[in-house]
Amino acid sequence: MDKTVVVVGGTSGIGLRAVERLLEQGWTVWALGSRERLSAVVADEERLTYVQCDVRSADAIREAFDRIRQSCSSLRALIYSAGVNITGELGTISLEDADVMFDINLKGPWLTLREAIPMLRESAAPDDPARVIVIGSIGGIRPKVSGGIYGATKAAAHVLAQVAAAELGPQGIAVNVVAPGSTDTPMIAAATKAGAESGYRASGTSPLGRIGSPDDVADVIFFLLSDAAKYVNGVVLPVDGGTRAAYNNR
Repeated sequence: MDKTVVVVGGTSGIGLRAVERLLEQGWTVWALGSRERLSAVVADEERLTYVQCDVRSADAIREAFDRIRQSCSSLRALIYSAGVNITGELGTISLEDADVMFDINLKGPWLTLREAIPMLRESAAPDDPARVIVIGSIGGIRPKVSGGIYGATKAAAHVLAQVAAAELGPQGIAVNVVAPGSTDTPMIAAATKAGAESGYRASGTSPLGRIGSPDDVADVIFFLLSDAAKYVNGVVLPVDGGTRAAYNNR
């Protein structure tokens, strides 16, 4: 079966590492990203196409998928890795910043999935479903000071994905969430830096003695894409080295 995947947020952090490894494994990749991110990426792979897309805009997402549909009729997988974490206490964070997080972290996965569903159906089969993977966060599972809006958007994205798993499962599409803890990406670096003013603190070193790497998360993404996970649907899977499990003991 043709292995074509759309990676939203494929120009930085976990999404970029997923793109690199998908190419190594023979996938054809469409990577959606913002203009600023795309300007820093050099694409020299014949199986990789970068498409500028502002995931805050339904029209932009539709236009991006129109371009994809002109080149292929089906998708084997959709990975939504775009995300933003703007820290601040609930009483002080601005409406504009909250809107950005809701648009990118919650509306983005929904709007993207809505466009992708017809193409995912084309490669769907009851015994080997098409795959959708949403990158969530343990911030959507446990509360964190100065991370309330971010956590709320991620918690909502987890529920969105689980509802999609129930609705799309009968059509041969499996939907799952990977929920990383602190991971060595530009987003967590920016949130940690901003924490000096906002009061936000990253979870930091896990019980395994380190924070996560993009490859740690990509490994789980590839499990969910594999034959070993063809009966896995509706799961929110923490990838945090045990940070969440140890939370109440700190």
